[in-house]
Amino acid sequence: MAILSSILSVTEPHGFWITIIKAFEGVTKNYVLAIIFLTVVIKLITGLIVDTFSKYNSQNMSVLQAKAAPAIEKIKEKYASQPQVMQQKQNEVYRKYYGKSYYAGCFMTMIVMVLNLVIFFTLFSGLNTMSAYKIAQNYDNLKYTYTNSLNVVDSFLNNGQESQEDKLAYLRDYENISFVLGEDGEGNKTISLVYKDKNSEDIEKILATEIYKVDFSSTIEVPPTEEGGEATTKKITNNENIIKLIEEYFPVYAEGEEEGSKEIIIDYERVPNGEGEEEVKPIYLSTVLNKLLTKEVVKVYDMNKESFLWIKNIWIADSPLNKSIVSFNSLKSQVGKNKFEDKEEVIYNAFMPELKAERNQTNGYFILSILCIAVSFLTMFLTKFYNKRKNQKKGLPTTPQAQGKWAQIVVPIIMGVFALFYNSVFAIYMLTSQIVSCVLLYPQLMFVDYLIDKKRDKKDKDTPEVEYSRKF
Repeated sequence: MAILSSILSVTEPHGFWITIIKAFEGVTKNYVLAIIFLTVVIKLITGLIVDTFSKYNSQNMSVLQAKAAPAIEKIKEKYASQPQVMQQKQNEVYRKYYGKSYYAGCFMTMIVMVLNLVIFFTLFSGLNTMSAYKIAQNYDNLKYTYTNSLNVVDSFLNNGQESQEDKLAYLRDYENISFVLGEDGEGNKTISLVYKDKNSEDIEKILATEIYKVDFSSTIEVPPTEEGGEATTKKITNNENIIKLIEEYFPVYAEGEEEGSKEIIIDYERVPNGEGEEEVKPIYLSTVLNKLLTKEVVKVYDMNKESFLWIKNIWIADSPLNKSIVSFNSLKSQVGKNKFEDKEEVIYNAFMPELKAERNQTNGYFILSILCIAVSFLTMFLTKFYNKRKNQKKGLPTTPQAQGKWAQIVVPIIMGVFALFYNSVFAIYMLTSQIVSCVLLYPQLMFVDYLIDKKRDKKDKDTPEVEYSRKF
């Protein structure tokens, strides 16, 4: 019953990344799998080409830095009291060991950084827009499922040849009533109220059929006033007509009115009164309709919900602070408060509390955020471990880079914060990207070292040996 509203609170987003993701989704039939496969493709392309060159420059700079370190330390000791001379001597050492490699390395680092930031923030923006759209789409689906279901019940109760008692008899047996979608001869979507005989599953009776509408607005004629004014027309908005339909079957009790005073009694039941006796209580039409409509809303929610592993709703953050069904305030903040008609909250509260009672669950447990931080730290640790082992084997000094320590702490935390406060789909993208980078790390570093060794061997081979002669 997943019918998309033609008047969605937000329009379907478009763009470079959204188009690519939808293409992947068409193959995988799952949005999360589409994101995972897209991320793997992105990382393979950027990782095998751009990141490899970046690591090559970084490793090359590390080798040169290790070679220059002893000379730099001697200069610091020798010219500690002469800062200007020390700086001049250090620059001479840098020019000797680094040459043009220093500027080339910086340039490549900047290119990689800019490319990664562009991918990160454009994809981040696209997925946030898609998140708002999906949340609005899911809400509209439930809203119009509820409204059209109630509308076809209203048609059944107010039309047809059967007596009111016979109609109420069908509703008393609401467990055997369902809503079925179809099409009429003109290609319009329809919704039917169908009764299935409990004694024979093959016998079905269509009680009523109505066009499935996504716009309940209407125009009424206003007669001329007694003062001689002309007849006019008045526009009744979509939400006004929906609320009018809801209040007809679920009346709001004004102050001083007794509960049930405006409701139709369709049956009676005996219930224990807590004193070992039974008392007769009425069964109201509103109670039966609430159960019937809630069953349909829950069915549509289950059909259209997008979950993944432990995450109940991928369009909000993986956090125990979030529930899988968004509150009205969260819905309004995601979609934009100006996107809704007046009294939207009244309609939301007509069916959402019952749905929440049936399906609202903790959305997650910070798992994505924790994994993003952990994998980021793991990648940094493996890089550091690899370089340390390599330098030890080659007899190079393993001096720590103090200037990068804060970055090694801040970057993983930033990743965790993004995963914590934004939708789970984007957190899955970040986690998948980090996992792929971690898997590719050692092969990349080994390949880079192979290139650097080949370059060094070639340089040593091309450098002619100098013969020294001494005259006596």
